[in-house]
Amino acid sequence: MCGLLGKSANGTANAMLATKRTISLRQRFVTRVSVVKNSVPVVCLFLCLIFPALSHASRDIPADPFESVMWKLMVERHFPGGEVVFDSRVKVSAPKSAENQFHVPITVDATELSDVEEIVAVADLNPIAHILTVRPKKSLSFVGFRVKLQQATPIHVGVRTSDGVWHMGGAYIDAAGGGCTAPAMAHGMNNWMKTLGKTRASTRRESPLSARMTIRMRHPMDTGLAAGIPAFFMNQITVQDAAGETVAELDLYEPVSENPTITIKPKVGQVEETLSVLARDTEGNEFGFPLTVPAVAAQ
Repeated sequence: MCGLLGKSANGTANAMLATKRTISLRQRFVTRVSVVKNSVPVVCLFLCLIFPALSHASRDIPADPFESVMWKLMVERHFPGGEVVFDSRVKVSAPKSAENQFHVPITVDATELSDVEEIVAVADLNPIAHILTVRPKKSLSFVGFRVKLQQATPIHVGVRTSDGVWHMGGAYIDAAGGGCTAPAMAHGMNNWMKTLGKTRASTRRESPLSARMTIRMRHPMDTGLAAGIPAFFMNQITVQDAAGETVAELDLYEPVSENPTITIKPKVGQVEETLSVLARDTEGNEFGFPLTVPAVAAQ
């Protein structure tokens, strides 16, 4: 019994010692937290003062030829990091006035630039500005698409090259409005889910070493801004060659038009070649199909 009491006493003593150590550590922690909390306003003031200055010193944002009130915010959010320059080699083709604000065709041609890593398109005055991002791995720096517009807006396209520079182009489009907040036409059909992902596609040769590929996939591309309809849209398209290597990657966002129509220009050889198109939407539905590029016609 004494042995048991001895162990119990030792255990109690050890527990008390541990408790004292814990209290001591907590006191030190509270003291450190108190110091940190008291330092937060000073640190925040320092950061607020120095970081805008550093950001301004690191790169100058050029004046926007379209005089967008959202220009600087677009640069900060969608074209981060490198130098920003307006470049005539980034050609953006779009109508001056949108006949249909739900399907506005836009073409981006940056094929005169080399070492392109990324193409980003935004509609400044849309409630959701980001339209799409394209990474042309083994394709020309070219993309065609259709966009929904909520109102008249500048369209800015940034093309990032391997040196980190954003080469900018753009257009101004007048539009009646409402393209992003109206429900998709698909919701007027009882069986629209049965045709989800149904695709029409075509390819043709543009040169001995490139092709033009256009795909149109059935999808409502819901923005989440129409009453009672959650966001639901095709958000990824990947094109691969016969060896499984990526030809192009596209990230799509809510402003892309219903039943998205996308055109790219893969780099291919002179013989017949089969490409694979893989697509995915925000609910995890996956779609895939092969697309054959014809061989160069014999002379």
